Amino acid sequence: MRRRLKSVLALLESNTQEQLVFNFLDVNQRRPRFAALMTGMVNAAEERMECYAVSDTRDINIQRFEASLHDVNHPLIHVLRNGIATTWQTLHRGVRIEEARFRHFVYELPGECGLYVRPLFDHNAAACGVVAAFSNQPEAYGKPNSVFSLSCELLQYQLKKIMELDQLRRHLRQIQDVFQAQRQKQMQLDALITELSSATPKALSGIARDYSDIDDLYAALEEFESEILTQRLRQFGADKKRVATSLNLSPRTLSYKLTKYRCEV
Repeated sequence: MRRRLKSVLALLESNTQEQLVFNFLDVNQRRPRFAALMTGMVNAAEERMECYAVSDTRDINIQRFEASLHDVNHPLIHVLRNGIATTWQTLHRGVRIEEARFRHFVYELPGECGLYVRPLFDHNAAACGVVAAFSNQPEAYGKPNSVFSLSCELLQYQLKKIMELDQLRRHLRQIQDVFQAQRQKQMQLDALITELSSATPKALSGIARDYSDIDDLYAALEEFESEILTQRLRQFGADKKRVATSLNLSPRTLSYKLTKYRCEV
């Protein structure tokens, strides 16, 4: 008994869901009262439950099954949906089971096997899997204080712990990704500030013009006005009417200014 309890307590050393499931099957599969033992875990993304079973008490021979979460007639899905442990005294060798592989699995079990199924819950108290014991005396596995019951409780405890740690790791990765993106933006901003700070006046000539050499405002205005008139004459092919309209000038005023500044195309 002490050795069996020690092996059951070893479930607490499991670090992943897969490792926990296989260790649970390993701990319990040697008990001769089992015809078969199965665990199932929900794969929500693919809307199915992935099941692993052992039926050979002399050696571990794990079989894998899948059950659709929409198959309400499947006994494992029935317990998963209800969230309550259920016992079937007989499965009638699987004749009422619709899923072909699972039906064949039950048919191959010795005698008129019954089934005891209990649900498993995640850290948010949502049903996320099942434990199923196939036996001629399925009601025996619902009794508290047995080694099997203890192994199921430890499986449940460690499963919640693993799921909670997995969720914390996902949140930590998300936070790290946010900080990494923020750091990248800060580095880009720092690089831009450095580039602008070290730019020479020549590089900024397109942004602001240096007017420090102007010592006669009227002359500068006339020069600027002359440049505008010359550029506009070239733009409109010396069409003075269009030039006058574009600058909001009367034809007489435009002619005066063109003569004054001697603007030519």
